[in-house]
Amino acid sequence: MATQTAATGSTGEGQTRMTLQHDVFTYEELLGVLERLETPPGFKSELLHGEIILSPQQGEEHSDIIQAAQEAARAAGLPRWRSASDVLTPFPENGSGFCPDVSLLRRSAQRGVKPRPAADIAAVVEVVSGDRGANDYGVKVDEYARAGIDAYLIADPLKGACKLYRRPVDGAYETCEDFVFGDVVRFTADDTEFVLDTSDWPRLT
Repeated sequence: MATQTAATGSTGEGQTRMTLQHDVFTYEELLGVLERLETPPGFKSELLHGEIILSPQQGEEHSDIIQAAQEAARAAGLPRWRSASDVLTPFPENGSGFCPDVSLLRRSAQRGVKPRPAADIAAVVEVVSGDRGANDYGVKVDEYARAGIDAYLIADPLKGACKLYRRPVDGAYETCEDFVFGDVVRFTADDTEFVLDTSDWPRLT
């Protein structure tokens, strides 16, 4: 009988990496572990290429930007349940599973579905936290584009800036725009326009 083992360690980027043996756990089993995992307060757990990553989240600043994104979704006419936060979304092609800070769901999405299929997501907002956004600026750009997510906004309170990716074509975003906190960010996803006024978004210095 195979023995299940786990190891934890720091990545050096403010993240804790939990490695689970690939010959013991299938991708579906790893998703199940992630769903049941009791994440320590102040952290978010995600699955990256077959490894569970615990990423530290900032406090009030992080929450304020997430709330602002959800308020923009409400102003655009979305019901509360179509602005989901920290709901697991599988990306099986590369053995990953992310919990976006804010997922703006399509009209075709059904309420209460967990894990949330990537096909249900029209746009994602990620807020850079203690890991300085290594995954937000890296692997997630590729994964969200490959999944056909219409728009992906990175809000970075460490830089006081945003980066907006739009128009996924053949697994890559066609456009990337830069904004600073204070700008009004507009994008369309699932034929809905979202407007985010970043003038009062908090910065971390």
